[in-house]
Amino acid sequence: MDHSSGAGPADASRLTRSLEQLKDSVARDVEALLNSRSAMSEAELSDYKEAKRSLLRFGLDDFSSRTLASVDDRAHICQSIQRAIADHETRLRNTVVEIEVDNTRGGGAVRFLIRGLLVLHPTAEPVSFDAVMRTGSKHYEVQKSPLRRSA
Repeated sequence: MDHSSGAGPADASRLTRSLEQLKDSVARDVEALLNSRSAMSEAELSDYKEAKRSLLRFGLDDFSSRTLASVDDRAHICQSIQRAIADHETRLRNTVVEIEVDNTRGGGAVRFLIRGLLVLHPTAEPVSFDAVMRTGSKHYEVQKSPLRRSA
């Protein structure tokens, strides 16, 4: 009997379940992050380098004055989400956020594709999440999604 592989089918199944549970946990935590608003702006804390990763900056900036019709505003919103994740979700690295406006949903919705690397020491696993913001309530729902390439 060859014991060189060290892991049997049951171990692989447990590892897959654990990885899926970790992705679900990250999705819940990213959802909480996106549904929170920063207490202070980055500019207000510019003299305090370490404060940007503190609870004072947890959440998104207020971008209610921005419009989805503007390419610059959409880029700003994506950068704000990327910043929040980079500063407060340490399990994700190299995060990229893309926006897709979907006017076909009732009440309007904005979909964000969040891609990055889930850090699993000593390796990392590519992951993808869908974040849908209901435009009426500004509430985000985040779910893991199949990994896909951007358009």
